[in-house]
Amino acid sequence: MKHEDRAERLERDAERLEEQGERIDQGIDEARRDWESKEQDTSVPGAQPDRGEQEESTPGVEADAQELDKEGGP
Repeated sequence: MKHEDRAERLERDAERLEEQGERIDQGIDEARRDWESKEQDTSVPGAQPDRGEQEESTPGVEADAQELDKEGGP
């Protein structure tokens, strides 16, 4: 296989992977928006924390840079 052919194949693979990554990001964003809207809807069972129960934070989600540094996040 020529170097040019291999380079073209690798470029196509990189483009395909980037497109797949973008679709995954869109799916994540859509799921997040859906969950956030359900959290606001009292008719959705289990979407709101029980009374008196604090919502647990998930490391790396909606966290600030200082918190990530302390936890060793990305």
